[in-house]
Amino acid sequence: MIWVEFKDKNHNNFSLSRPHEFLSPRAIERRQKQAIPIDYYDFPVNRAYIDSIIGLDGFTFYYSSRWFNGAMFSARDEETLAQLNHFNFIASKEITRPLAKPATNKKGTQNVIGTNEFSDSYPNNGLLAGNFPFSATSLQHQFADYGAAQNQILMVKGESIHQKGLWGEGKIIAVLDAGFRAVDTMNVFQDLWIYNRIAGFHDFVQNKPELYNGHSHGTFVLSVMAANHHGFYKGLAPQATYWLLRTEDGATEYRVEEYNWLAGAEFADSVGVDIINSSLGYSTFDDPTQNYSYSDLNGASTVVSRAANMAYSRGILVVNSGGNYGTQSWKYIGAPADAQGVLAVGGVDHKGVKASFSSVGPTPDRRIKPQVMAQGQGVAIVNTMGDISFANGTSFSSPIIAGMAACLWQENPEATAADIKQAIIRSADRYHQPDSLYGFGIPDFSKASALLKKQIHDNQFIRLLHNPLRPESSLSFYAFSNEYITVELINTSGQRVLMKDRIAVNPGLNIIKPFTDISVLDLGMYLIRVNFKDRSEIIKAVKF
Repeated sequence: MIWVEFKDKNHNNFSLSRPHEFLSPRAIERRQKQAIPIDYYDFPVNRAYIDSIIGLDGFTFYYSSRWFNGAMFSARDEETLAQLNHFNFIASKEITRPLAKPATNKKGTQNVIGTNEFSDSYPNNGLLAGNFPFSATSLQHQFADYGAAQNQILMVKGESIHQKGLWGEGKIIAVLDAGFRAVDTMNVFQDLWIYNRIAGFHDFVQNKPELYNGHSHGTFVLSVMAANHHGFYKGLAPQATYWLLRTEDGATEYRVEEYNWLAGAEFADSVGVDIINSSLGYSTFDDPTQNYSYSDLNGASTVVSRAANMAYSRGILVVNSGGNYGTQSWKYIGAPADAQGVLAVGGVDHKGVKASFSSVGPTPDRRIKPQVMAQGQGVAIVNTMGDISFANGTSFSSPIIAGMAACLWQENPEATAADIKQAIIRSADRYHQPDSLYGFGIPDFSKASALLKKQIHDNQFIRLLHNPLRPESSLSFYAFSNEYITVELINTSGQRVLMKDRIAVNPGLNIIKPFTDISVLDLGMYLIRVNFKDRSEIIKAVKF
């Protein structure tokens, strides 16, 4: 498999004034709602370049990328590859999967399913065996319909959104995964088919219509969001619409799968998807020369992370599992969880304690990752026999957040992807004290809803450390971009008695000390006003 990048997009007949020729109406609408311009990256690849390569003996075309201006081909042998040297429109080439496919390293399965996650073989341990961890009659009446999924939903306060009748209707989620075995026949997905909530599927690995006969990992992931059987199991967003996209080859691991992810995300953009759930991650490969180092995971270097950032820049909320390497020599999150545009999700147990296998941060550029946590150990899923199983892995914490994000977005249709992402992060229980293990913590979707409705004000998201005021007192807050802020101290008469301006802050957690010269101020009560570029936050303080 070889990736070919082209030098330009010359000689095409597309125009920014006619975006309907290369984007769906829903993709255009998503951009309009979020004030995102349609640009050069949206133009399709020059088809003449692709046809020129297809015309050579030994090449098969797989897909192209508007965003990266290239295409994926298979080539019969090295002599076949040499033919590409004659084209002057090619900027670069990369062998993404070598000719030989050794079967010695199954990291593809490990990266998809991860340490301690389910394989395709497991006992019939669900409803038919009567092996629930609780009886249906023991559930609280208002939550009874969740069935086995109750704990993972209540942990993130998902019931607060569901009780409003919000189950993701009108939102479209693309599931990028390794396969979706039996989704077309399982009873728990019956409503998806009856109400046309399976928008379609595509296999970017083999380009074959065999999606429902292959790997089952995507089935498990989809069940967390979309399965629905009264009193047995209810996912978080059963009324959302789903695109099922196979981008992962579970048998091997090569960089071609990053490009498959790119193609899947780009396809999702073009058909108007709102949210991508990806329970995939990349760090090491069957070909060691393709391996990444920790320093590569800076959010903008790997192919898949660049693709995720591009999807986010197009107004898509990208939710990705953090990975299951917490107990291994590589303990860090993988790509694309490292991407700036990705909401990376780690895993906790049923009590909210970090699962040992859940990958950790920070990124090499010291950003907080994962950003949020959800249940990833003992997660109730529906297996391909239609029974309850309990799975371990951040693969299943990610769809918890993605499913609830669809419901939250349904409630707030004018919100942008950035609004939804920030509300989820800000609602988390460790927001003021994030770390590299839990990130910002477990989200509270009732709080996220209130944030989007401005029922919780920004001043609850800045802290004064050491009050009463003294020179070493500091302000702690989280910023989402580079900017300069101003800090003012105002007395009870409304007079500004101290001001520090042009204080540089960076994305992430900031702690500043603007009170080093307050010894000259009178004792008493004060207001501290912190002026950001788009808001002001006020908190109270006292000087003894």
